[in-house]
Amino acid sequence: MTKLDKDEIHYILLKLHSLTGIIPIGAFLVIHLSINSLRTVGVWPFQLAIDALNNLPFLILIEIGFIYIPLLFHSLMGFYIIHVGKTNMFRYRYQRNWLYTMQRVTGAITFLFLIYHMGTTVGAKLWEGKHHFEAAPFLIDILNGEFQTWQGIVVYTIGIVSATFHFSNGVWGFCVSWGILIGKNAQRNGAIVFAAMGLGLTFLGLTTVLEFNMNPIPVEATVAG
Repeated sequence: MTKLDKDEIHYILLKLHSLTGIIPIGAFLVIHLSINSLRTVGVWPFQLAIDALNNLPFLILIEIGFIYIPLLFHSLMGFYIIHVGKTNMFRYRYQRNWLYTMQRVTGAITFLFLIYHMGTTVGAKLWEGKHHFEAAPFLIDILNGEFQTWQGIVVYTIGIVSATFHFSNGVWGFCVSWGILIGKNAQRNGAIVFAAMGLGLTFLGLTTVLEFNMNPIPVEATVAG
C-alpha cells in the first residue's frame, strides 16, 4: 500500500472539510432552522418537535457522531485555512475575493456563536438533567428569556446571518471544487440559487427570533415525569 505524502494528506483533509460543511453540518443547519421555525406556526408544534428529538434512542451518540465530531473537525480545519490562507481582496477587489474573506470571517463568528448557543441550551439541559419530555419546557423557557433582551436578539441575529451566509456560500464553493458547477454560466447561476437559499434560511431564523420575542409563551411537559 502506497503511503500518502504530505500534499495528498492535505488535499484529502481539505476535501473532507468541504464535504463535512455540507453533510452532516449543513444538513443539520437546514433541519435545525426548519424545526425551530415551527415556533412561528405555534408553540405546540414546536414543543412536539423538541419532544421527538429528545426522545430519540441513543441521542447523545447521534449528536456526538453526526454533529459534534464533524463540527469540531470542520471548525479546526477552518481555522487552519484562515492561518495558512492568503487573501488579496484589498489589492484586487473582485467579488469572489471579498466572498472568500467573508467565508472565513463568518466561519469564525459562527463557531463562537455555536459555543454560546450550545452552552446556554444543550449544555444547560445536560447540567440540569432535563431529558426526554422535561427538555422542551426547559429549553423554551431559556429561549423565551433570551429573546426578551436586546443583547440576545443581537447575538442570535449575528449568529444566524453568519451561519446561513457561511453555509450558502460554502455550498457554492463545494460545487465548484468538486466539479459540479463547471463554467462561468453554471457558476453564476449556482451563485444566484445558493444566495436565494441562504436568504430563505436567514428568513426562517430571524422570523423565529421575532416570534419568540413577540410571544414568549411558557409550556408544560406533554408527558408528566
